[in-house]
Amino acid sequence: MRRLRLLVADDHQAVREALVSVLELAGFEVVAQAGDGADAVALTRKLVPDVVLMDLSMPVLGGLEATRLLREVLPDVPVVILSGFDSEHLEQQALAAGAAAYLVKGCTLEQLLAALDQPRRSSSGAALSPPVRSATRRRAGSDSCGRSPRR
Repeated sequence: MRRLRLLVADDHQAVREALVSVLELAGFEVVAQAGDGADAVALTRKLVPDVVLMDLSMPVLGGLEATRLLREVLPDVPVVILSGFDSEHLEQQALAAGAAAYLVKGCTLEQLLAALDQPRRSSSGAALSPPVRSATRRRAGSDSCGRSPRR
């Protein structure tokens, strides 16, 4: 089975590099990294990865706007938002923008890997499984991870 090709977009270089290292060790192929939403859109259009892992808050072009643009030009490439904000309002905005999932940066590695791998296991290629939430998800600062289907 071929490795899933990812683009990782996060404005914090140390976070981005750590994510890339972990994802490559887990068997994913990271085809590009972006430090802002505009670069993420440009690189995704050029390289057409299987999945984009996108931070929500980035300079030049934020993750929400970048997701909207990507959904218009590459609707078959799922965007998974990985955010430091545990906010149902932001999660709803991300899903409305076309994100396949919204994950909180406090999620476990297992949850992140499962969300990224879901498109390969899905018959449609883009839909993620139903929401997975714990009761602590609603508390700010929890270390749980929300995962939601694109609507």
